[in-house]
Amino acid sequence: MNYKLIPITENDYNFIYNLKKNAYMKYVDEIWGWNEEAQQGYFENFIEKYKNNTYLIKLDDKVIGFYNDEILENGDYEVGNICIIPEYQGKGIGTKILKDILEINKDKNIHIQYFKQNPVGNLYARLGFIPNGETDYHYQMIKRK
Repeated sequence: MNYKLIPITENDYNFIYNLKKNAYMKYVDEIWGWNEEAQQGYFENFIEKYKNNTYLIKLDDKVIGFYNDEILENGDYEVGNICIIPEYQGKGIGTKILKDILEINKDKNIHIQYFKQNPVGNLYARLGFIPNGETDYHYQMIKRK
């Protein structure tokens, strides 16, 4: 499976917004209710903060998702989003990307968080993440170097 991470451009913002919406709407709606205008505002803040650390995921010649990350002030690494379009989900692509990220950043503590309703925590635990706190709506995990 040969994927590429391609830096985003402004032309990609709509794709990213719609993919985030598809991935997280059910969780957001369950917790706060979905407000399209508010979500677009949150997205504008997200993209402004992470535009230099957000990448399209390209498989063969097709864009199938996006990924973002951040190096924290203490030098730790934080995985942001790994979002894959529905027809490519469940094929191990997100897991492969995450495993590659873990290998590349094995000299750093790696942080990740997810909505409490999302079953993805089982995958993170299998990859060596351990609980590291929680908020009202998210579980936080860490994989220590």
